[in-house]
Amino acid sequence: MKRDQKITTAMILAAGFGTRMKEMGKDTPKALLPLDHLTPLDISIQKLQKAGIQKIVINLHYLGAMIIAHLKKKNYHDLQIIFSEEKEILGTGGGIANAENHFREETILVVNSDILSDFSFMDFMENHYLKDPLASMAVWPSRNSREYALLLFDEEERLVDILPKSSEIDSQQQTGIFMGYHILTPQARSYLKPLFSSVVEDFYRPALRQKRKIVVYPHQGTWIDLGSREHYFNILERLNKGELNFQQII
Repeated sequence: MKRDQKITTAMILAAGFGTRMKEMGKDTPKALLPLDHLTPLDISIQKLQKAGIQKIVINLHYLGAMIIAHLKKKNYHDLQIIFSEEKEILGTGGGIANAENHFREETILVVNSDILSDFSFMDFMENHYLKDPLASMAVWPSRNSREYALLLFDEEERLVDILPKSSEIDSQQQTGIFMGYHILTPQARSYLKPLFSSVVEDFYRPALRQKRKIVVYPHQGTWIDLGSREHYFNILERLNKGELNFQQII
């Protein structure tokens, strides 16, 4: 990617069933769970808009009509929002491929809808411009292989492997959790098909086997996965105690 190019299109993945939310996810999609006066989806959109994104594609399946109705009540100036509806859920890989006609051969920023972080999208995109990889992944440094399939990367912040859960990690190895933010070039997305699939299994692992250049961008700040009921209530408690400030996240 040339330095004078900019990423202006993003995709928010919001089609999931929210099964880890248990009974809370039956009537409300994760992206719309209330967080004070906002929702995770609102926070993601505002964060993307602040980073200069002009068009956002949102994939929908489970309770998608609620997300459409919610956003119709909002007034996001100078922002084009497009819905990519999935009759059958397509996963993280198929969902991106299914929306390909909205991307016009652009490099895009992809974000999960259930993440809160003070991560800088602008710095992330600038790093991608500088290193010119096939794809970039945001990573939160961690050695917690019990709960996560960690990313293994080298001193040049190039992705080396995606480790299975519970892998033994050498003390010298650099590892981290995939934050749910990544940048995909058109060439990266060409690995994906509009069928149920995982972006990790259908793109990242095959690209690694082919020795393609994928870089990671480590983030040392706040990263919160709202994907489970326990994590959600923990965030509500931190909000009530004043321990979390949305202005720092947006």
